[in-house]
Amino acid sequence: MSHTFDASAATPRQVRQLAKGFTARLTGRTERGTDRKVRRHSVDVDDRRAQVFRRIGDGSLADAKGWIECLMQTVSEWDDQERKRGGGRMLGFHGLRVLETLLGLRGVIAVDFRTGRLEPAIDTIARVACIARGTVIRALARLKAMKILDWVRRTQRTGRDGLFGPQREQISNAYFLTPELLPRRVAQRLRDLVARKRLRRAGTTPPTAAPPPPQAQNSELRDAIARLGAGVDARSRGESASPPCGQYPRAGVQG
Repeated sequence: MSHTFDASAATPRQVRQLAKGFTARLTGRTERGTDRKVRRHSVDVDDRRAQVFRRIGDGSLADAKGWIECLMQTVSEWDDQERKRGGGRMLGFHGLRVLETLLGLRGVIAVDFRTGRLEPAIDTIARVACIARGTVIRALARLKAMKILDWVRRTQRTGRDGLFGPQREQISNAYFLTPELLPRRVAQRLRDLVARKRLRRAGTTPPTAAPPPPQAQNSELRDAIARLGAGVDARSRGESASPPCGQYPRAGVQG
């Protein structure tokens, strides 16, 4: 029987343990292919399994930027909520910094919103985020453990067919966001934020309940207004302002 990892119910320790496994696989420390410079489970850049990019938002600049802002707000709130429950942060400062960097919020890494193409090298992420390479790898592993994003390792041919030396070389990972895998309450929060932002951008606002009418301070005046309102409502329905003595027409009970 298979078991799935529930990030919403996991403790920070469990997330760290799972992240260590992702880190080991990301760095290739546990598994290697026949070519020691190519990590196992990598696929060719032109292989259909490497075509994992997904459009962000509706693909337009305005909607994609709004969607990314909502994602960052949702993830930050989730991280804060987990800390307030008494445990450590599941993602933390470096995780948020790496996510910001990947999504182009730090102004250097370009994201193709229409196709979702996202393939920066780890060294590039580290340089833009101003953190160490190892820290980036651990942050990516946590993002994957929390089901915020995922990636596919890719290779390409070296063009040295028939010659000594590696026939393939490792290239940057293909990253893609996985909002559909987030815990239900987190995913719902993201959808709500995105819907509100789209309504505001369209010039409309979500429906809100009408404020209650002001109440008179004097109790006798309030009672008089209430009786007057009841009379108006009754007349509008074609009823008598006051029910016959000893009868309660609405309840159907005879006195």
